[in-house]
Amino acid sequence: FGDWEKAARIEKLRKSKDAEITGNEIEASEDLKEYRKNALEYGKTLRGEYVNKDTGEAIVINKDSLTEVLHHDGSNIAHIQSVAAIPQMVESGIYITSEPISETASKKMRNAKMAHYYVCGLKIGDIPYTVKFVVAEFESGEKYYDHSLTEIEKGELLNRAELSSTVADSKSPISDIKDKRLVSILQTNSSKIV
Repeated sequence: FGDWEKAARIEKLRKSKDAEITGNEIEASEDLKEYRKNALEYGKTLRGEYVNKDTGEAIVINKDSLTEVLHHDGSNIAHIQSVAAIPQMVESGIYITSEPISETASKKMRNAKMAHYYVCGLKIGDIPYTVKFVVAEFESGEKYYDHSLTEIEKGELLNRAELSSTVADSKSPISDIKDKRLVSILQTNSSKIV
């Protein structure tokens, strides 16, 4: 879909309600391996189907979803804690765009038809994050695949993404953001939007 539609989705994201957790839902541990194990155990209570309010799509959270999330960025405490928020994120996330599965996708993803990207805000305690999550579309339905956290409030991130589309150098307001996919899906060619 065009930049105008994408701009409307981004505006919807700006106004959307954030998911919120305390950060204490999952039993903490000094040992990260143990902490991830606790998150996986906690995640068993979250398995099931949740409906995204934005699209009306039913999205399944299963064992693979949780394993994939904890496989990436597993040494980041906030990322481990964020497992507790997955159902809220699925329900409140705003659909931004879809892309075909790339040749370099993991084995689990290669059977999927499409990757759908959603974004939402998440507060863990008092700390705001912007979360990009991926839902994989399989023959059997939509499954939660993975997510990543960026430690910046979503409105602030959107403001910086908007600014950066008018700045063409490496000093862009979003050049310090590690999640380049998040940055790319949040940018529109604003010159076309009237």
